[in-house]
Amino acid sequence: MEKSAIRMIAKMVSVNKIEVQLIRRYYEGNCPRFYLRDLNNNTLIEIEISAKFVEEEYVHYYFDNVEIDFCHVYQIVDAYGLAETLQYTQLIYDAEFLKNNYYDGNDLGNSYHEDYTIFKVWAPTALAVKVAITKDHTTYSYEMKRIGNGVFCSYVAGNFDNCEYVYLVRHHDSYIKALDPYAYGSSSNGKSSYIVDLNKIKIDLNRECLKPLKNKTDAIIYEASVRDFTMYENSLSKYKGKFAGIRETGLLTKHGNSAGLDYLVELGITHIQLLPIYDFATVDENHQEVLYNWGYDPAQYNVPEGSYCTDPNDGYSRIVECKQMIADLHAKGIRVVMDVVYNHMYDVNASAFERIVPGYYFRKNPDGSLSNGSWCGNDLDSGEHMVRKYIIDMSRRWQSFYGVDGYRFDLMGIIDIETINRVYQICSAYDASFMVYGEGWNMPTNLPDEQKAMQDNHAKMPKISFFNDEYREVIKGGSSDNVLVNKGFITGNLYETEKARNVITATNRYTSPDQSINYVECHDNATVFDKLYISNVEEGLDGIITRQKNLTITVLLSQGIPFIHAGQEFYRTKGGIGNTYNSPDNINCINWDFRDIYKDDINEIRKIIQLRKDNKCFRYATRKEIEANVMVENIDFKMLKYTLKQDEGEYREFVIYINPSSFTFDYEETAYQHLYGEITDQQIGARTIVVLAR
Repeated sequence: MEKSAIRMIAKMVSVNKIEVQLIRRYYEGNCPRFYLRDLNNNTLIEIEISAKFVEEEYVHYYFDNVEIDFCHVYQIVDAYGLAETLQYTQLIYDAEFLKNNYYDGNDLGNSYHEDYTIFKVWAPTALAVKVAITKDHTTYSYEMKRIGNGVFCSYVAGNFDNCEYVYLVRHHDSYIKALDPYAYGSSSNGKSSYIVDLNKIKIDLNRECLKPLKNKTDAIIYEASVRDFTMYENSLSKYKGKFAGIRETGLLTKHGNSAGLDYLVELGITHIQLLPIYDFATVDENHQEVLYNWGYDPAQYNVPEGSYCTDPNDGYSRIVECKQMIADLHAKGIRVVMDVVYNHMYDVNASAFERIVPGYYFRKNPDGSLSNGSWCGNDLDSGEHMVRKYIIDMSRRWQSFYGVDGYRFDLMGIIDIETINRVYQICSAYDASFMVYGEGWNMPTNLPDEQKAMQDNHAKMPKISFFNDEYREVIKGGSSDNVLVNKGFITGNLYETEKARNVITATNRYTSPDQSINYVECHDNATVFDKLYISNVEEGLDGIITRQKNLTITVLLSQGIPFIHAGQEFYRTKGGIGNTYNSPDNINCINWDFRDIYKDDINEIRKIIQLRKDNKCFRYATRKEIEANVMVENIDFKMLKYTLKQDEGEYREFVIYINPSSFTFDYEETAYQHLYGEITDQQIGARTIVVLAR
C-alpha cells in the first residue's frame, strides 16, 4: 500500500466508538457527514459526529454509541463517496472489549479427527479469518466463523493427517499468512503449521522411574545443549546434534570411558536443563551445520526445534523424537528442565502473535513504542490475560504432553509475578516435584518493579528459585568480560571470606535456601576455565585445575540448589570466548576427549555428588534447619570451617575446611574420618577442600 495516497483511516477505538481521520490535503480534512456501510447486508446509515479534533496532518472525527456486529465487515463512507474499511485493531486498548473477548477454552489450535478437523484461533480484532490447508500438493481455503469471545472456528470435513496449514487473517483489505500458535507440528523453518493425530504419539513418558523430590534442594542440575552434547568430532553418536543423540546409550570415548547419556547416569545428576528446545529462528532446519545458535530467539513456543529432529519436513518427527528423548531420560532417573524464553520473540512482525492480533502480545512504552527490557527489540506483555493464558497453556502442554519436569525462565524479571506464580501453581498441582526457577535480574522493561518476577521480589514468589549471582561473584569472582580478572573467595580473594561464609549457607539473599540456585558457570559468559586463565594465570595449568575443581565441589556442598554447566567438571573451554551464542560447533561442543584426560577428577566430583545425595545436611530446605545444624566459621580471613550436623545416616557430623589461601592450618578433628582433600603432616593443605566426618 502506498501510504502517501491514504486519505482516510477508520477504526473502532472502543466497543461503541469510531474514530475517522481525514488527511488535510483532502478537502482540507472537512466533511459534513459520514455513513456506516454494512458489507454483509448492504445497508448504509448515516452516523452522527459527536466530536471533532484538528491537528497538523489530520482532522479527527468521533462517533459515539455506534452499534457494531463484529461478525460483519463495515466501511465508513464520507460525504464525497470515499469509502474506507473499518478496522478493529485499536480495540486491543479497550478494556471492555478485551474483557468481553477473553477465551478460557482449552481447544485453540487444530483438533484432528479421522473424518474432519476443527480449527480455532483467537483473533478478536480480525475482520475475517480463513484456514488454508495443503493436501497432496493442492491448497484449499475455508472460511472461519466468529463464534464469540474473539474466537474464529471452522469445521473442515476430510482426513487431513500430516497436512500443512496456515491461517489467513484480514485486518484491513488484504489477508496475511499466520502460523497457528497452538499447533503441535510445523514444517521446516516455520513455513506452515501441521495437523497431527495425537493418538499416534502416545509415548510412555516413564514418569514412574523418577524418584520424587522431597525438597527442591535434592536437585542437582546439569545444563546442556542438545546440539553441543554430541557434535564433537570424536563423538560416536549416530545422531549428532539431535534429540536422538541425547538418548543414545552405549556411547564411549576413544579410550573406552562412558560418554553421553551413560556418562550423565554415572555422574549422578538428578536434572538436565536443556537450552531452548522449542522452535527457534536462526538455524536453518534443513541445513543444521551451516549456522549455530543457542536458541534464545523464539519463533514458535508451541513446537520443538526442527534442526534437532531427523526430518524437519515431517509433521511428526520433531514431536516424536523430542518426547522419546524425555521419556528415555526419565527411564534413567533423570528429570528434564526446559529453558523457556517467554520474554521476547525473535521477530515481532513475523510472529503469529502480531499477525493474528496486531499490537496485543507485546509490551509498549508510554509513547507507543515497543518496550525493550530484553535488549532484543521487544518484550512479551505477560500481564495481558490472553498472553498469560498462552504461557500457562504452553506450560501445561510441555509438562503433560512432552513430560518436562521444570522450567528455567530466561530473563524472568521481564515477566510479571502473577504469571510466574500461576505457572508454578498449575504445574506443581500436576507434579509435586516440579521446579520453576529463572534469571531474577531487574530488567528495564515497562513494568513497575513491584510486579516484576525478579529476585528482589522473592518474598512474593516463595516457591520460585533464582540464579544467585551474589554466590557466583563472591565464590568465583568476576564473570563479565570486563571483570574476568577479578578473583573470588575460592579463586584466591581472601577479602571475600566473610561474604563467602554467608553465601555458602544460602541465607544471604532469599526467603528460604531452596530459592538459591548456586552456580559458578552456565552457558552465558566465559567458562570457569577460560576465566581462570585470566584471573589466575600465574598459577599455571595445575593451579587453575585445582581452583576449578574446588569451585565445583563448593557448589555441590553449599546449602541451596547446585547447578553445573556441562563440561564444567572436566574443565570445558570455549577458547576464551564469552558470549558464544552463535559461535561455530568447534567452539561450543562438548569435548569428550577431556572425559578421558580428567577421568580421575570426574570420579572425585561423582563421589562428592553422591556424598550430597546420601546426606541430608547438605540439602536442608529451611532457614530453621540451617540455623540449627549448620555453622560456618571464618578462620583468620583465610579459610572457612563449615560444620554440618544431621540426625540420620552413616555420619552425623561433617567438618569441611575450605582453604583457598596459600597457608596450611592445624585442625582439631584428627579422630574424624578423612573423606576428601589434602592433609599433609596433620595439617590442612593450601588451596584445598578437606571433608571430615564422624
